[in-house]
Amino acid sequence: MTLSPGLLKVISFLLTALFMPLSGITYGIDVFSSGARTDTARVNVAGAGAYFRSQGIACDGENLYFSSKTSLIKTEKDGVKTVCINLDAIPDELSEKYGIAHIGGISCYGGKLYAGMEDSKVWKYPVIGVFDCETLAFEKYYVLDCEKITRGLPWVCVDPETGLLWCADHSKTPSKLYAFDVRGDMSPAGEINLDGDFPSVQGAEFYNGALYGASNDENQTIYKVDINSGKAEKYIARNLTPGSEGEGMTFAERDGRTVILAIDMGPLFVNAFIREYEII
Repeated sequence: MTLSPGLLKVISFLLTALFMPLSGITYGIDVFSSGARTDTARVNVAGAGAYFRSQGIACDGENLYFSSKTSLIKTEKDGVKTVCINLDAIPDELSEKYGIAHIGGISCYGGKLYAGMEDSKVWKYPVIGVFDCETLAFEKYYVLDCEKITRGLPWVCVDPETGLLWCADHSKTPSKLYAFDVRGDMSPAGEINLDGDFPSVQGAEFYNGALYGASNDENQTIYKVDINSGKAEKYIARNLTPGSEGEGMTFAERDGRTVILAIDMGPLFVNAFIREYEII
C-alpha cells in the first residue's frame, strides 16, 4: 500500500500532534533518568513516526532504514526526513501461505534490505524477506529450517566482508549462530556455538569483522561476538528508562566518525528514540 508523500505528511502530522503531550512526558522522564543512560545524542520521534521506527534499523552508508511490525521506511541520515515508505511490506503470499505477521531486525547489503520475518508466536516458518533499498519494493523470500531456527527470526545481519547472513535460533537464550550465503541463494554456510550470553537480541550488525547485537535484557545491553570463536561479551549497557523497550541497532557515520545508532520505544510506547553511542 502506498500513499503520496503529501498525504503521508498530513497523517503523520496529525498523529504526532495527537501523541505529542504523552511523548513530551516520556521525553521528560528520559531526561530525568539521564544519569544512568550511556548515549551521547538522541532524536525523539512521536506518533506515527514512532510506530514506523519500532523494530529494526539499518544503514547503507547514506540513508537509514527502519522496520515496524508490518512496514519499512527509508529516511535521510537524520532518521527523520522520509525518503520512501512501504506501508504493507508483508506480501499476501507470505501472510496467507506461512502466516507471516511480523518484521524484525533488518540489514543492508549490496543494494538489498534483508529482514527477519515471523509467523509471530507460532514459530513454524522463519522467513528472510529481501527488499530493494532504492524503492523498498519486495523482491523475494527464503524459508529457513524451523528445526534450527526454533523461535522465530527476531533479527538478521549481513557481514559485508563475506556476504554471509547471520541469525540466531532463539531470541531469548540462543546457543548458536547460523550463517547463510547471500550470494549463494541463501544456502547454509555453517554455524558456531555461542560462548557467553547473547539474550533477547532485537537487532544486530557487523563492524570490523565482529557482530554486535542490541538486546532488551535488564540493562538493554549491546553485546559483541567474535564470529570466529563464538565468544560473546557485554559491550555497552544502555540503561534505558524503566518501561522502555530496546530495539535494533546499526552503525553510521556522524561528523567523520563511526558511531552506533540504536532505537528504543519510550515507556508509554508513543515515542521512539534514535540514540547515538560512541564505539569504545
